[in-house]
Amino acid sequence: MKRLLALIHREFWENTGAFRTTPLVIGGIYIVFLLMSIFTTAHFDDELYTFREAVRLLAEQPAEFRAAHGQEVILGSSIFFTIVLAFVVFFYLLGALYDDRKDRSILVWKSLPASDALTIASKLLAAMVLAPLIFWVVFILTQIVMAIIASLMVLSVGENPWTLFLSVANPLEAWFILLVSYLASSIWFLPMYGWLLLVSAFAPRIPLLFAVLPPVVFAILQIWIDFLRTFTLDSSLFGLIGEWVANSPTILSIHGEESRLALALGAPLTSDFDHSVTIANIFDRLFSTHMLAGLAVAAVFLGGALWLRRRATDS
Repeated sequence: MKRLLALIHREFWENTGAFRTTPLVIGGIYIVFLLMSIFTTAHFDDELYTFREAVRLLAEQPAEFRAAHGQEVILGSSIFFTIVLAFVVFFYLLGALYDDRKDRSILVWKSLPASDALTIASKLLAAMVLAPLIFWVVFILTQIVMAIIASLMVLSVGENPWTLFLSVANPLEAWFILLVSYLASSIWFLPMYGWLLLVSAFAPRIPLLFAVLPPVVFAILQIWIDFLRTFTLDSSLFGLIGEWVANSPTILSIHGEESRLALALGAPLTSDFDHSVTIANIFDRLFSTHMLAGLAVAAVFLGGALWLRRRATDS
């Protein structure tokens, strides 16, 4: 366990820019845009009349409405963090094993008292747990700073931020749901993570090309053959990957719910699962036949990555 933690610590320090700096920059952008919107409103709206009226109308709404709206705002503002996190994990895994071969440091790491399985496990856990946790913590800190700024704005127009939204909203519940969603998504996307590590273990150069081109070529051939036979495009690899993403436990989109728009897990394009943002719906995906099949595919890819890693050289 100590060796595994040491390897994960190594992954963090070798990827500090991606894991730590990136979410901090995103949080800074959120805060800067909030301040810009405040200064712009103050410049064009004398005595903040429009803002004062908006606060007054919100205060007239029932506490249940303000609580539900507050949770939607908290979770909805995480979507940009989630999208950037996906890109960070994608490119991190794509270079996780490739970079060791590219800079010829693989023999150095092989000489250390850490097995290839432990090395791959550390890189996988860095992508599945470490990166999401750091993004989640920075997101919470960003939310706290923005809540303080919003409270000062509400106070400036003579209203009480505690009774308006601080006491009725439950950020802890929203933050917990987001954390569960992040960790569950890491498990859900294990087949894709395994594929990226497999490509990273064998690609001689430009791993992005090797990661994208084979699935694209295979999917195009599938589409062509299926189209000739059945005149349908539904059963291609594109459709399978799209359905997998649409069914994911990641908070990614909105859908109609009880005559209003609400956040959704994945994309509500399929009826395989309930897309409402709840803990139960997140776990429903993890304990499904879809997930069982995904774990089998991930095991094949990760086994291939381990086999290639054990036979890798500095060439």
